[in-house]
Amino acid sequence: MSRIIRIIVGVVFLIIFLTASSGLYEDWLWFKDLGYEQLFWTPLLSKALIQIVNGTILFLFIAGTLFSIRHSILTFVTEKLRNRLRVVHEMDRPVYHLSQKRVTIWLLVISALVSFGVSFIAGFTGWLEVLSFIKYTPFGQEDPVFGKNLGFYFFQLPFLQTIYNAFYGPFFILTFFTTLFYTVTGVLHFHTLKFWKRDAIGISSVARRHLALLFSVLFVLRAFGYYLDKYQLLYSQHGHVVGAGYTDLTANLPVLNFLVVLSNLGFLAAFFALFLHEVRLLTVPLVSLIVAGSLLYGVYPTLIQFFIVIPNELAKETPYIQNEIAMTRFGYGLDLIQEQNYQGDVPLTSLVLNNEQATLNNIRLNDPRPLLKTFTQKQGIRLYYKFNDIDIDRYPIEGENRQVMLSARELSTDDLDSNAKTFVNLRFKYTHGYGVAASFANEVTTEGLPSFAIKDVPPNTVHPEFYLKEPRIYYGELTNDWVVVNTTIKEFDYPQGNMNAESNYEGITGIHLTPFNKLMLSLKHGTARFYLANEVNFQSRILLHRNIIERVQKLAPFLKYDPDPYLIIDQGRLKWIIDAYTTSNALPYSSNYTNSNLNLNYIRNSVKIVVDAYDGTVDFYAISPQEPILQTYQKIFPGVFKSLSQMPPSLKSHLRYPETLFTIQSNMLKNFHMTDPTVFYNKEDAWDISKELFSSQPHDIDPYYTILQIPGTGQSEYVLMLPFTPASSSTNTRNNMIAWMAARMDDDHYGELLLYKLPKNTEVDGPLQVESRIDQDPDISEQLALWNQQGSNVIRGNLLVLPVQGNFIYIEPIYLQATQGGSIPEMKRVIMVYEDKLVMTETLGEALTQIFGPDVPQLKAGNSVSTPVSMQTPALAANSSTMGPVDVANILEQMNQLRGILDQLETQLKSLQPEPSSGTDP
Repeated sequence: MSRIIRIIVGVVFLIIFLTASSGLYEDWLWFKDLGYEQLFWTPLLSKALIQIVNGTILFLFIAGTLFSIRHSILTFVTEKLRNRLRVVHEMDRPVYHLSQKRVTIWLLVISALVSFGVSFIAGFTGWLEVLSFIKYTPFGQEDPVFGKNLGFYFFQLPFLQTIYNAFYGPFFILTFFTTLFYTVTGVLHFHTLKFWKRDAIGISSVARRHLALLFSVLFVLRAFGYYLDKYQLLYSQHGHVVGAGYTDLTANLPVLNFLVVLSNLGFLAAFFALFLHEVRLLTVPLVSLIVAGSLLYGVYPTLIQFFIVIPNELAKETPYIQNEIAMTRFGYGLDLIQEQNYQGDVPLTSLVLNNEQATLNNIRLNDPRPLLKTFTQKQGIRLYYKFNDIDIDRYPIEGENRQVMLSARELSTDDLDSNAKTFVNLRFKYTHGYGVAASFANEVTTEGLPSFAIKDVPPNTVHPEFYLKEPRIYYGELTNDWVVVNTTIKEFDYPQGNMNAESNYEGITGIHLTPFNKLMLSLKHGTARFYLANEVNFQSRILLHRNIIERVQKLAPFLKYDPDPYLIIDQGRLKWIIDAYTTSNALPYSSNYTNSNLNLNYIRNSVKIVVDAYDGTVDFYAISPQEPILQTYQKIFPGVFKSLSQMPPSLKSHLRYPETLFTIQSNMLKNFHMTDPTVFYNKEDAWDISKELFSSQPHDIDPYYTILQIPGTGQSEYVLMLPFTPASSSTNTRNNMIAWMAARMDDDHYGELLLYKLPKNTEVDGPLQVESRIDQDPDISEQLALWNQQGSNVIRGNLLVLPVQGNFIYIEPIYLQATQGGSIPEMKRVIMVYEDKLVMTETLGEALTQIFGPDVPQLKAGNSVSTPVSMQTPALAANSSTMGPVDVANILEQMNQLRGILDQLETQLKSLQPEPSSGTDP
């Protein structure tokens, strides 16, 4: 029986061990499958090594301390405590004695638990600081106070602070409770509170030497802490200065230097107390340090700030304000902005506009906000298909860059019919989305709907650039669950009449379900379905972490990721591009940018990540190889980051300057475009981000992508831009435009920032002023009010500010949407504003003609309200689930013949079309 029990206990412990390690095993399989084993082993081994080293050091000190008071513990427990509690047994029973062996075992256990518990936390939170310290990369710049390379603050100071925090706290607690124990047990007792007198405190020689050892270590650690605090002054804030100001450098810094000396003197006194029977060598330095720290480091700087700095703050703080301006501009890359003047009131004529043909041909009429609703209604196909957001990018179409608004048709299992939410359907059947919907940014139909460049399932298009060889989406923004592929069940592609198109996964990634893998994954996910499901076979694979943001965060948690990935079509495959940032809040004197997700004072867009939507392969590309934080990561994880030269040209052409970074830089630029300390201190020239109306409320304009001719370049390019207005107050509102900034991203100009400042003596309308002019126009306001009555809502799209040849043209699309649920916003009008001219027309071409005359350059058909883009014929679409080259001229001829009929009968045909009756299509 005992043997059976031992077997059962062994099996139970084995199951517990396997269950506890199943998550780690799954991670190893997943990292290995993606080819990033280094990203798994380096953090794991680093954490283990740090915990062992840190834990061993703490264990030796804690165990040594506890063993030194072991005799006192025995005496206290077996004599004093027992007598006080009257734990006296009857005379015929043996008197209880505490076993020295048992005490030793308990002290070892307590020491191990405390030391390795502390080191466990330190190892999991400080491993990257340790590796960054070892692989340190210097910056090419020094701090303005101590003259230390900025790399010290990014890589060395955090490590030193981690070491200090890991040891000072535990040693302080250990010393405190050791002293308390000696006091409670009577080993240490006070004759008088006048600690400076010779016989004020009585203590045994053993206890004195023990406390002297602890105090000497504590004094050394405290001196080290004060030394680090000197550099922490560069992050302080007094008054209007971020970073070390007058008070910090004339009061706090000398005090910290004094406290470092005083702590070192305390160490020497404690050291001599090991040999001299003089307890005052411990008490006097300790009390002196506490008093000096409280008075000098607390009261003295406050007095300096109040009586010297505040009465004459600007004069005292000017050099330090200059430091803040310079370091903040460096931290956010504002020092790289190229500033130029922009006239803002150069007259535009039809002849001038001939040089802006590319800009005019790419004016965005489709607004992403209502467009998402349109995609959902017109291209959702089924309830379980979902569009998460609209991604804007440029594609070369017939030799010309065109803005394209594209969205992935992902599978949302949450929207499946409740009866269809079975384990087989959720894990084996409905595994992926299918295809995309896309429209040109400047093209709408006569109904006011986007003219689709790609539509339907399987995807249809007449543009070779959009042909999809692999339209399936296994990895995306909405794929939050794991699935098993290559089972005996075919995977659902899309509905096709009374049947469903189905396929099997053929990607290169996925964890094979070997017998042992099945066991570990079953334990990890708490299911026996891997064994019970007959659909799983030796070819089956499990796909994990399919949400692309979760995927890259798990691979490289040390990077910060843009929350808005964008999808592109690259040589027939769908790929996600994610912007990753190297960030820190360790830059001295740099002002912090803080929102709900970020707290930083240094940021660089150093990495671009490409994730294949079909097989989930991940590639990290270093686009700023000279950036020191990225260089340090490259040393820690060699081979993980590919150089930009290894990125295929087809991918390079789709790199965008990230909107998140541009927004952060724009917000910091509102104040830090001012480089004069006096102007900055008084906020004489503060800016604000321009505002527009949406839902009848003013909102900051979001940065927007557009194809634009940069002044002085003579050619159009893809840019991200944003206008600025002067800062306003509650009593003084100023909405005129004062500047605009653009980020370039084509070819070798990627990442260049251009800031165009308007003359201070020129009054140029800002977006909110233009919105007010629109509201005040009697004809327009009457029309909008008429449409905005019961039964319909007017939606005002993004107000685009387009710099054109030294002036501005403002464009705002007007949408109309019925109030009943499920209605689709339709673009009905285009409002154009130029100087004192304002028109609302049905097409962009009409607006240009009314403002600039009949000689205005003719726009391409796509840049006005136009007929739909031709698509593949239904017969061709039915014959193939993928796309290849087709006879475009033949398709156009067929569609021209059928267009009139299709336009008239489209709604009726959709309403009469029977729903699929397949059992697997809910």
